[in-house]
Amino acid sequence: MTTENVAGAELSDQAEEVWEIVAPAFEDSDGEPGLPARTHQALQTWPAHELPDDLWQEILGLLPLEDQTRLAHTSHQVEGILERLAPQALDPTAHTTPDFIRTIYTQTELDRSLSPGQWLEFIPGTGSDLTIGHGWAHIHGPGTLTAITGGHVYTFGDLHITTVTGGIVYAREQATIATVTRGTVYAHDQATVEEVTGGDVTAREQATITTVTGGTVTALDDTHITTVTDDGNVTAWDQATIGEVTGGHVEARDQTTITTITGGTVTAGENAVVTVVGGDAHIIARDNTRVIIGAGADGARVDAYDTADITADSGTITLHSPDVTITSNSDAVINSPSRSRSGDCAIL
Repeated sequence: MTTENVAGAELSDQAEEVWEIVAPAFEDSDGEPGLPARTHQALQTWPAHELPDDLWQEILGLLPLEDQTRLAHTSHQVEGILERLAPQALDPTAHTTPDFIRTIYTQTELDRSLSPGQWLEFIPGTGSDLTIGHGWAHIHGPGTLTAITGGHVYTFGDLHITTVTGGIVYAREQATIATVTRGTVYAHDQATVEEVTGGDVTAREQATITTVTGGTVTALDDTHITTVTDDGNVTAWDQATIGEVTGGHVEARDQTTITTITGGTVTAGENAVVTVVGGDAHIIARDNTRVIIGAGADGARVDAYDTADITADSGTITLHSPDVTITSNSDAVINSPSRSRSGDCAIL
């Protein structure tokens, strides 16, 4: 089988694999191949006819060290040539210079290189369309990965991941994940997850989640969630912030703030602050939770326990503890089934 390179010349499979690595080094300013005619013609008949050493030296002279190493891995024949002409490409210690990071991997190389217990460290090339299916990888931005379907992946810098459907992802620094449908994601250091529809996400250290429509999310350390809806399941701790809850279930603790609730169920405790503006929200308020129900939120229901503090201008509040404090006008319905057993709740 033969294929055509960008110059229209037919190459053998082995020559085509070499061409994929060397072609970028020969492109001119317009992106057209500028491979010298003699070298170009020689590649068309290789490996049936050997290339002389001076042509290999011409090619190697234009390739950075990492591409020389990639070239050596194309076949045992090429490996032998580089062992003779460019031994540094086969020397692992040559790649230990400070801050050395590989920049380009083909999908074939990626699949072959990723294996349990070995870390692959690289920057996706411009326009990369790579899928991490297994193994262990450190991925440095800027760049884009289409999908992570398995394995263990750590991100560094401004990296964009389109979809996570499996595996374990440690998204850190300025990483962005468009969608999580399955798998496990740990978002740290201002990382952003745009949508969670499934899987398990733990966000901390000022990470941001835009929308939770499914899956399970644990939000810690000043994490911000814009919207929880549908079947989203969120546990928020440590001063996390949730902008709006329209569905799903949220458990809020440790001074978590929820700005708006129009639906779903919220269990709040340990100094959480919850504001309800409408809809059919159900809030279970425990510990020192503060719940504020604005006018017009007649469908809101609050079950208040412990020393919860409720301010209600509408909705229905059921008091389950004599230590609950409620400030209300006549538009809120207040039920106090505990009065006959525990005395009056504090109603202001």
